Amino acid sequence: MYALIQALRAILHNWSASASTITTTTLSLTILAGVSLISLNLNSALVALQSELEVAAYLTSRVDSALLLEQVTQWPEVSRVNLVSKEVALQEMLEDLPSLKQGAALVDNPLPDTLELRLLDPTQTLLVSQRLRQLPGVDAVEDGSEAVEIFLAINSALQVGGSVLVVILLSGAFFAIINSIRAAITARQDEIEVMRLVGATRRFIRAPFLVEGFLLSLFSVVATLGLMVPGYLLMVELLAARFPFVPLVRDTTQLGQVAGLLTILALLVGLVGSTVAVSQYLREQT
Repeated sequence: MYALIQALRAILHNWSASASTITTTTLSLTILAGVSLISLNLNSALVALQSELEVAAYLTSRVDSALLLEQVTQWPEVSRVNLVSKEVALQEMLEDLPSLKQGAALVDNPLPDTLELRLLDPTQTLLVSQRLRQLPGVDAVEDGSEAVEIFLAINSALQVGGSVLVVILLSGAFFAIINSIRAAITARQDEIEVMRLVGATRRFIRAPFLVEGFLLSLFSVVATLGLMVPGYLLMVELLAARFPFVPLVRDTTQLGQVAGLLTILALLVGLVGSTVAVSQYLREQT
């Protein structure tokens, strides 16, 4: 209780430094949360793309379709294979384009038998497409590899850029905490000297400053979540109304995990920053 009271007094006494630290840390955490949510939604879109992605192999008329189907089914990259006969393909096309029915009755069915493949991992699309093209009896292959490559490139770039940004932002918050604690130590320097002279332990001297760093981080993460949670939910509603086909993350469990990790990270930065600041002062005074 003593440490908590002293920490609150220090925050109120040095309100300008405290406000600056909370603002800096909140800004860093808000940007970090935004990057995390963007990455989460990109991963969700990639999973949705994976579930919808199909590779189509168009077969020649002389191939044994059943034998080829059995062979492709054994591939470890493939989750499901479906053989669509040319009769079924023509019927589906005429259902989508009924204006072609009259013309289709005058000519032979020009469509080929088709193997439709679903993959376990979208990153294997190019590999599977190349293997299909090498099979005898496969005339052409159509896949969504370009879309997958674009998504993977964006996701990879975001992960690399996000990692660099995390280091920069957390470093900024870390040094902001250190400077704020050092300011509090300077303001209470005479009081600390008196405590040292009367035999106060290092733990007793450290405690108020560690609590102060913890509180500064706690206030910052509360402010961050207060801004991000309603802001994200509002943005999701607006985007969902305009782009209903985009798989936006609304799962409270996933969002709760992001909020929990952000909170833990912020509190660790506060505790470590205040520990470093106090340790530096005590070493200087030894």
